[in-house]
Amino acid sequence: MDNKSKESVFQNDMIVHLLANGGWLLGKSENYNRELALYPEDLLGFVQETQDTQWQKFRALYPNNPEEKFLERVATQLNKADPNAANKEMRTFGTLGVLRHELRDRGTRFSLCQFKPEHNLNPDTLARYQKNRCRVVPELVYSP
Repeated sequence: MDNKSKESVFQNDMIVHLLANGGWLLGKSENYNRELALYPEDLLGFVQETQDTQWQKFRALYPNNPEEKFLERVATQLNKADPNAANKEMRTFGTLGVLRHELRDRGTRFSLCQFKPEHNLNPDTLARYQKNRCRVVPELVYSP
């Protein structure tokens, strides 16, 4: 068995494990937006399912293709990472910053994930946590 075959077996085993045990979704490379480095279906799906009131406000602000505007806004926020910034606001950029802090745009506020609640006392928080989307995309080419 050559190294490529071993790598393929390992990849397939990992994918099977994630799908069976971690609640992961299987994705396709063609659904990944390489220019924005996002998987739009998951980002938009999570926001629309968990924050409909904010989404409706955003749609009213950007009536012409709000989905595209939202994806571009998220991509812009992700691309401005400076983890060493003295200014706290600058630390809200980049992947961790965007996940930890809300995305804000013209009076709208969006959480792009829901961290696991410490207890089950708030059913809304638990429901949002269960709507998180993790996706594995085999052989993804992510460079534009």
